[in-house]
Amino acid sequence: MLGPSNRLNVRINEGRVRQLALTLGKLPLADDFAAQMTPAMEVSDETAFRAYLWAAAICHSTRGALTGHRGDRYYKGWDFLLRSFTHQAQCDERGLGPEAVAIMTASRLRDILSSGSADAQLGLGDLPRRAEILRATARELSESFDGCVSRLLNEADRRVGGESGAYAQLARLTAFTDPLRKKSSAFLMTVHFSGRWPIVDHANVLPMIDYHRMRLLMRTGCIEVTDERIADRLRAEMPVSGHMEAAIRDAAMTVCTTIPRLAGMAMFDFDVLLWAHARSCCRRAPMCVSRTVESDSFYSYLAESPSKQCVFEAWCPGATNAEVRSLWEPIVSTEYY
Repeated sequence: MLGPSNRLNVRINEGRVRQLALTLGKLPLADDFAAQMTPAMEVSDETAFRAYLWAAAICHSTRGALTGHRGDRYYKGWDFLLRSFTHQAQCDERGLGPEAVAIMTASRLRDILSSGSADAQLGLGDLPRRAEILRATARELSESFDGCVSRLLNEADRRVGGESGAYAQLARLTAFTDPLRKKSSAFLMTVHFSGRWPIVDHANVLPMIDYHRMRLLMRTGCIEVTDERIADRLRAEMPVSGHMEAAIRDAAMTVCTTIPRLAGMAMFDFDVLLWAHARSCCRRAPMCVSRTVESDSFYSYLAESPSKQCVFEAWCPGATNAEVRSLWEPIVSTEYY
């Protein structure tokens, strides 16, 4: 049994989980997959780690609010956010030091997010709060690790799990205290793909459970909501209880910690593909109906030509059932993801 059975009207469909794993495990990754995940920078490791940490600390609830070109590529959400901070790291290393971030303002954060993009669209309505999170993270980094992300990682000794691993070290920073460690995994993903800090215990890497992954796992039938009244609220994009959101998110964690083993994939590789598919192919205009993508990220990560058919379409219940296809992620207010 993979996980909770009918916990708060949430059920895991093991057969569909295995089908999803089989499908993803067959997909070939692009040669530049790692380079797309973490942009190359000619800066010190510490400067790079700071850029990754600040970006991850405020990586929550972006939902189309960050978009724009950087160079000849158009980016959204996390991709845009990460590149905003890596761009800043290359232009003004001292501007991302803990002393500078400890006095971050909403105006300064807006400058960082828009710099280097002529058409940046910043739809975030809570920049003062995000600046506050950055200030607190910088202060805590100084108090616990002398302001050095490298020291945090050195204390983890290239491990993510265990009492002294990177997850435990990051949890000393308030922004990274999500019980499911989404922001911590986002930070560790960028570190991993940068090649600057090899991880020796990949079996302990956790998936990044956010709204994209929950939505996709419900639409593919891997997670089933058995109370139709709750399902109707999800379809209508109406708020649900924190307990209900936690039940769906916990089920998603169970599914996503199982699939890499079934698929024969590394956790980061699997997790990125699942996220990219959800935001590219199964969002407002699901590919099984629209025959187009809403973002090119999913196919840019693969070593095969784009298709007009969803890779899950042969078995996904959402492809043939509009009620399943219209399920939406839980609407809650959170800074965890």
